[in-house]
Amino acid sequence: MIEDDKTDKPAILETVFDLLRNFTQFISYSNEAAELKTMEFYLLLYIGLKGPQNMSALAKAYLMTKSNITVLVDDLENKSYVGREKSERDRRVTIIKLTRKGEAVFKEFSKNFSELIDIFLENVQEDDLVVMTDGFERIARLVVQRGLKRRKSGS
Repeated sequence: MIEDDKTDKPAILETVFDLLRNFTQFISYSNEAAELKTMEFYLLLYIGLKGPQNMSALAKAYLMTKSNITVLVDDLENKSYVGREKSERDRRVTIIKLTRKGEAVFKEFSKNFSELIDIFLENVQEDDLVVMTDGFERIARLVVQRGLKRRKSGS
């Protein structure tokens, strides 16, 4: 395959990296959230999007050990973004939920993200949007499939 700007893997990596790195610049969030480490912020968003989670589910979602997830959750709890509750179905299971402070950060992020998407939609032609949406959906499916294969193989 001839490499040009469209198939140059290092250029694609750099573009994706720049997008991720600069994403939070486009979505300003509270000063409180600025104190969070990246993985703490991802966990907060995950719980906000998916609802309360147990440690095993968080560890599985992030391909981390429960002990590593526990360290992150401890830090989030110490900063008052999440709290722990015993499961009503199984008292041995601890459920991680957002606190009011965590919910406020998540709501602010969601509001700012929605505004960013509105700006994007206003500035991208419909034909381009269809192509981009299809491309992102394909990438997302491939990433999810690859992640599932890795989880099953244990690598």
